[in-house]
Amino acid sequence: MQEIHIKAEIRKGQGKSIAKRLRRDGKIPAVLYGRDIKPVPITIYQKDWDKLGKHLRRNIIMKMEISSDEGAESRPVMIKEIQTGYLNDRILHIDFLQVSMERTIEVEIPIHLVGKPKGVVDGGIIEQHLRTIRVECLPTQIPEKIDIDITDLEIGDSFHVQQITMPGVKLLESADVAIVTVTPPAVEEVAKPPVEEEVEVERIEKPEKAEKAEKAEKAEKAEKKEE
Repeated sequence: MQEIHIKAEIRKGQGKSIAKRLRRDGKIPAVLYGRDIKPVPITIYQKDWDKLGKHLRRNIIMKMEISSDEGAESRPVMIKEIQTGYLNDRILHIDFLQVSMERTIEVEIPIHLVGKPKGVVDGGIIEQHLRTIRVECLPTQIPEKIDIDITDLEIGDSFHVQQITMPGVKLLESADVAIVTVTPPAVEEVAKPPVEEEVEVERIEKPEKAEKAEKAEKAEKAEKKEE
C-alpha cells in the first residue's frame, strides 16, 4: 500500500474571521484530535490537499508532518470529518484523528454487493439494509471495503452479519442483522367492479280512517252510476 504524506502547520489564532483569511490565502483550517492528546489547531495548503485527491479514500492512514516553532514531527492520522460549502464542494474545514498503529480503532467500512442473485433472475427485488458496517481492528488491517457475494440468494433469502469472515477484524454489528434480502415481487391488486346495492323502496301506508273514507267514496260513486 502506498504511503500518503501531508504537510500541516500549527495554527495560531482561531475564529471565523481567521478561518476566512486562511481560506483566502489558499489554506484549509483543520483540527487534529486523538485519544491521548488535546485538540491541535492546524492548517494545510489547499494545493497540497488537491494533489492527494486521487489517493484519498475512506479510512486511509496518512503520515502528517506538523511544523511548529519548535520544529517538525510526523504523526499517523486519518480523516475524521470534512466540512464543505453549502452550495459547492469547496472544503471549509477538516477534522483529523491521530491514531496509534499498535491500538485498535473503530471505523465504518462500506459494503459492496457482488453478483446478481438467483432470486432477482426469478423476479425478486434486492433490499439492502446496511450500506456500511462498523468494525474494530488495527489501522494496518482496515479493509477498503467488504465484498459480499449474493449470487446464490433465492427469493426470501437474506445475508446476515454473522456470515462475514474477516481475520483480524472484529464486527461490531449484531450477528443476526440482515445486510441484504431478496424479497418477492410486488403483486398488483386488480380492482373489483363496484357492487350495486339494492335500493329498498319505502311503502307508505295510508291511515286506516282515510282508507275507509276512500272506499266509501268509491262505493257511493258506483251507486250513482247504477241509478
